[in-house]
Amino acid sequence: MATRLEISHGSISERDRLSTSADTVSVTRPSTGSKTRSKGVLFIVVGSAIPGPRAREASKLVAETIRHEYYYDESAGVPVCLEKAIKAADRRLRSSREGAGLPPASLGVAAAVIRNNELYLATLGGTEAYLVRAARLLMPDRSAPGGLPADDSLSVDVWRGELSVGDGLLLVARNMTETVGTEELKSAILTLHPQAAVEHLHHLFVAAGGAGSDGLIAVEAKEQTSRVQARAAATAGDAYGDLPGPVPEPVGGAVGSAMLGVRDGFDGIRDRFWDAMPRRRTKAHEVRAVHSRAETRRRAAMGLLALVALVFVVGVVLALVPRGSDVRDVDQIAGSDTALGAALDAANRADNLKGSEPGTAMEYYREAWTEVERARATGLSADALDQLEDRVSGGLDELYSAREVTVERLAKLPKDPDPAYLVNDDRGGAVYLDRNDGTVYRANIKNGNVTSIVKAGDKASGGKTIDTPSQLAVADYVIVVDDKGRPFRWSPSNSAGAGTLAKINLRGRTGFDRDHGDIEAYDPPVGNYRIYVAEPSLNQIMKYAQDFDGSSFAAPAPWLSSPSSEVSEIDQIYIDFDIYTLFDDTLRRYEFGKWDGSFELGSLPDDGDLRPGHEYLIVDGSGSESSLGRAYLYDAKHGRIVGFDKRDGSYIGQWQPGDDGGQMEDVRGMYVIEGGLNNKKTKRRNDQLVWITPDGIYRTTLTVGA
Repeated sequence: MATRLEISHGSISERDRLSTSADTVSVTRPSTGSKTRSKGVLFIVVGSAIPGPRAREASKLVAETIRHEYYYDESAGVPVCLEKAIKAADRRLRSSREGAGLPPASLGVAAAVIRNNELYLATLGGTEAYLVRAARLLMPDRSAPGGLPADDSLSVDVWRGELSVGDGLLLVARNMTETVGTEELKSAILTLHPQAAVEHLHHLFVAAGGAGSDGLIAVEAKEQTSRVQARAAATAGDAYGDLPGPVPEPVGGAVGSAMLGVRDGFDGIRDRFWDAMPRRRTKAHEVRAVHSRAETRRRAAMGLLALVALVFVVGVVLALVPRGSDVRDVDQIAGSDTALGAALDAANRADNLKGSEPGTAMEYYREAWTEVERARATGLSADALDQLEDRVSGGLDELYSAREVTVERLAKLPKDPDPAYLVNDDRGGAVYLDRNDGTVYRANIKNGNVTSIVKAGDKASGGKTIDTPSQLAVADYVIVVDDKGRPFRWSPSNSAGAGTLAKINLRGRTGFDRDHGDIEAYDPPVGNYRIYVAEPSLNQIMKYAQDFDGSSFAAPAPWLSSPSSEVSEIDQIYIDFDIYTLFDDTLRRYEFGKWDGSFELGSLPDDGDLRPGHEYLIVDGSGSESSLGRAYLYDAKHGRIVGFDKRDGSYIGQWQPGDDGGQMEDVRGMYVIEGGLNNKKTKRRNDQLVWITPDGIYRTTLTVGA
């Protein structure tokens, strides 16, 4: 009869993974015994050779598809079901949005199934599986098939073997193996618990300068504990939790002394009981002396007093012995002290390495942040904890290129405004739309004066009347679109706010479609202005080109090379030469009518600690791709501006006011004043940002670099 195995595993939690890693790790233990016996436990590592959020979403899609298809397929045995699940994941990846633009074979897959004593393994691409047996590391075949996405000719070989007591299994990204080395892999799995082993290997990976793919699962097979032993172990664990060291005494100190007194009292009662028992007479009809009867009464009285004392001591014990909540409080305090000490040690290491090894310092700061959060979760509240948190967050922000900016208020808005949009005219004015009264206002950024410039019913040159303004854009003049979709242009005549309003003529049309989306104007280096409009009803971005004499715009032409239903989901259009769309909480770039899949916004370094998540609502930028251009996005979730390089989408930095300033809360519109290139034309000077909230119009400088 085969030995029943107890399988334990370890893996790196998502928050401890490197921000440059797009890997996905999945472990599935069925909740029913029948499913465990028929399908086993499934371990999956999907490694990505390329970083970025799209690759991360693709690896998650592959892991989830393999898990779902494997457990819901009852048509064959484990090897066939596992092979079919991987092929199904490849097909879904190729047909999904996550897999669009993904280079072939960029994802590796390592999947293992353990059912009773049986082990099934399948590896593809840049992931590997190692079996550790009898202190030997059994090397995998490096000629495994290429990764995903593949094609319909994909071949998946599933290896089957036996798993014995003491065996270990590693599913690991090849990038980690090549960085850490196979000897370290073997040493960790042989000498450490699986969870401790993966944490040790990950620390080695980071210390060696590793970046990118870091997926890892360690598995250990032990002889299954009997039910009686397991119950006893569970009881002991419930009683004493995770406290380190020997099992503590039930009570201690003054309570311990009381318990010893109780024990002595019981011993005395027992002795007196046996003394009071009838004894064999040495002589028949022996008469007891008077003093003997008195001794008996004395002993009975002593026994009664001992009983009263026992009842008193038991009451004291019940009152003083800690209850469950008290034990938990002690455990929490001990845990808080441990976490606080670990955080302080990691912060000191990070401070020492910040100048010489910023990458390593960042990992220590992140470790310190995790320990601070763990200490705070136990309920510990102390000034030292707050100071340490400020110190760690300051160090991380310095390494994350996150800067606190000085904010200048340029203008205060009229009472109870509901601003939308913000554009600049060519006379130093900031123009915005107030949706409360349907009026377009202009703020003089030099003196803060706010003037009404366009409202419903105003007459344009040529006799046309504008309805309620609903949208703004900017060319060499301000474009105002009313609620009927008709475009007008407002041109300033001086810096005080005077100007002229004229109807924009669209050949063959009176205006844009009523359901049109965002509009954007662009002045190319050669030729006249163009207006681009998102038209959901046409699934197109329509281009309106200005005639040579500038008197009107030609009939619209589709700009996208093929219609797309995603046009209805575009939040904003931004143009420098290429077109960028704020779509699905990210930024896409289009070149010559086609989506450029190679451009992808970099992940934010503070997503796993200081500021998790984001909500991008507004985009503007400076320069162009060929001149070190930058894209700036407003993140409403954290009240900040995040900068990216327009050449490849890489992260540049972020800016927000200090803790006492709320000037970037509820931003409604913004534009960038370009700093231009330096004299050598190799580096862009610092740009300025102007934005609007219901509280006013503000300006700051977006400093980049030292």
